[in-house]
Amino acid sequence: MKNSYKDIGSMIIRSIRDNEESTFNQLFREHFCSLSFFARSIIGQELFAQDIVQECFIKVWKRHKQLTDLAGLRSYLYAAVKNDCISYLRKKTVRDKKQKIYLEKAAMDMKQSFEQSIIYAETVCELYGCIERLPEKMQEVVKLYYLEEMGTVEIGQLLRKSCDTIHHQRKAALGLLRKREFLMVA
Repeated sequence: MKNSYKDIGSMIIRSIRDNEESTFNQLFREHFCSLSFFARSIIGQELFAQDIVQECFIKVWKRHKQLTDLAGLRSYLYAAVKNDCISYLRKKTVRDKKQKIYLEKAAMDMKQSFEQSIIYAETVCELYGCIERLPEKMQEVVKLYYLEEMGTVEIGQLLRKSCDTIHHQRKAALGLLRKREFLMVA
C-alpha cells in the first residue's frame, strides 16, 4: 500500500509539472483548509492566514516544474507557511511599534499645539484689553497701525495728523504697553 501512495504522489507531481492546473487546484483545495488553520494558529488572524497560504501556493505554482515528490511538497508548504507567518509577525511588530510611536508623537504635537493655541488666545485677548486701556488717540493709532496694518502716512492722512504725530503716538503707546504697571491695571 505504501508503494501505491508513492505512485499516486508521483502521478500527481507529474501532472502538476505538466502544467495541469486542475490537478494543482485539487491539491490546493485538499491542503488549503489545514494550512490555513495552521497559519491561523500562529498569527491569530484568519484572513491574513489565508492570504499567507495562498501566497505559498503561488510560489509553488511558479516553481511547479521543479517539483519532485508529494511528501516533499507537503513538508515544503508547511515550512513555507510557518516561515511566512513568522515574517508577517515580525513586520506587524515593527509596523505596530512605528504606529504607536507615530500616535504618541501626534498626541504630543496636538497637546503642544493645543496649549500653544490657548496661550496665544490668552495673550492676544490680554493685549487687546491693554490696547483698549490706552488713551483714545494712541489706541486709534495702534489699532490702525498694528491691526489694520496701515502705514504711518496712511494713518496721518486718515486722522489728518502729521506723520511725526502718528509716529510719536505709536511710540508712546508702545512705551505704555511695555510697562508692567499699565498691563496690570484692569
